[in-house]
Amino acid sequence: MGDIFNEQLVEKSNSLKDNLIRVAIIIGAIVLIMVCSMVPVLVGFLIPIAIVIIFGAVFLMRRLNVEFEYIFTSGDLDIDKIFNKNKRKKFISIDVRKIEIMAPVNSKDYASQLSNYEKVIDCSSGTNNNHTYAAMVVRNGKREKLILEPNEKMLKAIKKYIPRKIMQY
Repeated sequence: MGDIFNEQLVEKSNSLKDNLIRVAIIIGAIVLIMVCSMVPVLVGFLIPIAIVIIFGAVFLMRRLNVEFEYIFTSGDLDIDKIFNKNKRKKFISIDVRKIEIMAPVNSKDYASQLSNYEKVIDCSSGTNNNHTYAAMVVRNGKREKLILEPNEKMLKAIKKYIPRKIMQY
């Protein structure tokens, strides 16, 4: 079949939950600094403590800027999670031949096949559109629903390995 290599970057959009977490981090940092300023023993160390708290808050907020990189190489789909465009973490790796079905996530025709799962792994931008797919795969004895946003080139590359398992609109 030949070697196939394809990669794609999907930026996760900020959801209401992400924005609420950001607000909670800011409020938590302010409250923590205020509490430290009221404790007499810590008043002398207030500036270093405040700097540490602020750096911690910035670090946590940067972890909310997420992108997913899909890397498809000859039947293997590796998905990396990239935080703040500089820290990469291997997120998931699957052999696409183990996918039972891959269909548009909002499709009513395949709703029954895309149900009955133990875990959802969302590797999409967070906005369901015509390019958002759900793939059912069994990993470690658990049936998981993997949510992806492959572009046309990535979808064609995967389809070469599992032509009868990809359902399209």
